[in-house]
Amino acid sequence: MRAKFVATLYAMTGFGLLGLVSFTLNLGLSALLHELLGVSEELSFGVSLMVVFVVNFLACRYLIFDAAGGNLARQLIAFTLSSLAFRGMEYVAFLLLHSLVGVHYLIAITAVLGVSMIGKFLFYRGAVFVKQNNSNQAGS
Repeated sequence: MRAKFVATLYAMTGFGLLGLVSFTLNLGLSALLHELLGVSEELSFGVSLMVVFVVNFLACRYLIFDAAGGNLARQLIAFTLSSLAFRGMEYVAFLLLHSLVGVHYLIAITAVLGVSMIGKFLFYRGAVFVKQNNSNQAGS
C-alpha cells in the first residue's frame, strides 16, 4: 500500500514537472524559431506545439507512467484524442467561469488548468498509459 502511494506521488510530481518543462520548451522554442531563425510567429508556435506534444507523449509513456510495455499505437491514438478532448473541455470551462460567472480571466485559467491537470493525470494513468491491454487483463 505504501509503495503504491509513493509510486503515485512520484508520478504526480513528475507529471507536474513535465508541465513546467513543457511550458518552458514551448515558449523557448517559439522564441528561438522566430527571433533567431526568422520563422513566422504562427509557424513557430505551431512547430513548438507539435514538439511539446511529442515530448509529452514520450515522457508520459517512458518516464512518468512507465508504460513502455503497452501498445504504442493505442497509447498514441488515445493520448492524441484525449489531449484534444481535454483542450476542448478546458476552453468550455474557461468560458463558463469567465464569461458566465465573471471570474477574472487569469484566475479562471489557473483554476481550469489546475483541475484539468489532475484529471489528465488520472485519465492518462488509468486509461492511456497502461502496460497491458485491458482485455488481456480480464482473461487472466
